[in-house]
Amino acid sequence: MKCPIYSFALAAWLAGSILHGQKSGSSAELPGESLSLQKSAQTAEIAAWKVSAQAGEPRAQNELAMAYAFGRGVEQNYAEAAKWLEPAAAAGFAPAEFNLAALYENGFGVPQNYGKALALNRASALQGYALAQTRLGYFYEKGWAVREDMHEAAKWYRTAAVQGDAAAQCKLGNLYHSGRGVPHDDAESARWYQKAAELGNAVAQNNLGAFYHHGIGVKPDFETALLWYRKASEQGLAEADNNVGVMYEDGLGTARDYNQAAASYDRAARHGIARAQYNLATMYYSGRGVPLDYVTAFLWYSRAAASGDDRAPRVLKQLSTVMTPRQKQLAQARLAQGQSASAGDVPASPSIARD
Repeated sequence: MKCPIYSFALAAWLAGSILHGQKSGSSAELPGESLSLQKSAQTAEIAAWKVSAQAGEPRAQNELAMAYAFGRGVEQNYAEAAKWLEPAAAAGFAPAEFNLAALYENGFGVPQNYGKALALNRASALQGYALAQTRLGYFYEKGWAVREDMHEAAKWYRTAAVQGDAAAQCKLGNLYHSGRGVPHDDAESARWYQKAAELGNAVAQNNLGAFYHHGIGVKPDFETALLWYRKASEQGLAEADNNVGVMYEDGLGTARDYNQAAASYDRAARHGIARAQYNLATMYYSGRGVPLDYVTAFLWYSRAAASGDDRAPRVLKQLSTVMTPRQKQLAQARLAQGQSASAGDVPASPSIARD
C-alpha cells in the first residue's frame, strides 16, 4: 500500500508557496471580480514581488519563482523560476530550497541532478520544513543519490507526519503495514492512514477503506470501507473506483447494484487498472450491469492481460470457445485499432494505490 508520492514534489510547490509566502494568486480568487480586474491585481502583485526579489528578499524571490513555475500572471518558464530560487535557497529560505530541489529532481529549468535535489531537501528538512522532510524520506526509501535506508526514511516520514503532513502520514502507514524501517503493526498503520485520510489524502482514504473492508488493523466495517473508498474515488483515484465497484457488486456496505459496479469498474479500467479491466470484462461476459457482449469482454480481458492480470489469459481461452468466428474477427480488429472497450469477477482483495 503505497502513496503516489513521485508527483508529490511538483504538487507541493504551491503548498510551499502558500504556507511560507504571500497567498499566491489570491487576487484571482476574489468573488465578484471581473477577469480583467483579477489579472490586473495579479500583475501588480508580481510587479511588487519583482521589486522585492531584486532587492534580495528571499520570500519574494520564492513567490516570483512560483509564478514562473506555474505560469501565474507570467509565461511559464522553469529556467526563470530556477534563477529566482537559487538566491533564495542560498539565503537558507526553506521553501525555496525545497522548490529548487524539485526542479533539480525533475530536470525542469536546470539539468536533472538527484544529488543537488537531495542536498537541498536535506537543508530544508533540517530547518523543519515538513514537505522537504517527506521528500527526503522518499529519497532514502528509493535510494536516490543516497544509500537506501528504510530506518532513515521512516525517521523523516515520522518527523513530517507529526507536523501534520498528510503524504508523510500515508507513507508512514505504508511502512507500518509492510514492516519496512519500523516493526510491522497494522493497527499503527491504520492510525496513520486515518490521520492522512481525514486530511484528504486520497491514497490513504483508499487504503483505510481496504483495512475496514478486510479487517486489517481495525474491525471489519463494510459501510466505513465504502465511505472511504468513495471519498478517494471522488478525488479521481482509479484504484478506489475499482474498490467501489467491488462493494456494489458484492453488496457490501450497500445494496447490490450491478449497474453501479460496472460504471465504477469502467472508470478504473480506462485508467489502466488491471483488476478493474478484468472485472469489467467479466461483467460483459456475464451480462451483469451491462449488456452481454463477448467482443467487449474479449477486449477488456485482453487489456487486463496486457496490464499484468494473470487470470485474464485463462479466461480469454474459455471465452474464445464460445465466440463465433465473426465475433473473434471483430474483437481482433478493434484491438488492432486500439479501440476502447468498456469488467467483474470480484478480486480476492481490493486494489491498492501504488507509486
